[in-house]
Amino acid sequence: MDNDRQILKKYSSQAMFVAITVAVIFIAFGFKPVGKGFLLASIFSVINFSLIAFLNPFILGRTRFKTGTFAFLSITIRYALLAIPLVISLKNDSLNFYATAAGLFTVQFIIIFNQLVINRIPSTRKV
Repeated sequence: MDNDRQILKKYSSQAMFVAITVAVIFIAFGFKPVGKGFLLASIFSVINFSLIAFLNPFILGRTRFKTGTFAFLSITIRYALLAIPLVISLKNDSLNFYATAAGLFTVQFIIIFNQLVINRIPSTRKV
């Protein structure tokens, strides 16, 4: 369980760092709606990832029916959560819809980037 929390903290903090950096860059260059939309969606992406980590242990050790029902409800709740920033960006002109949609994939991008790039770099530390 401790390893799960470390992974959650690692990916969440990296995702928030990337989101804040991207938002600041876009806002600095005059694209305020893009930066705000990306940051809003990234926050919801991190919340979604945390929700996955929180709800995952509840699925284990249950009957097939309970597991399927719980998984379906979990997915429904998480999709509804991810729809919130999209609806907000559609209703609000100060948020860019496409940047908001891209921001929803921040955590997934961080995970893929870590697996394909960061973990492939040879370590110079002596173990």
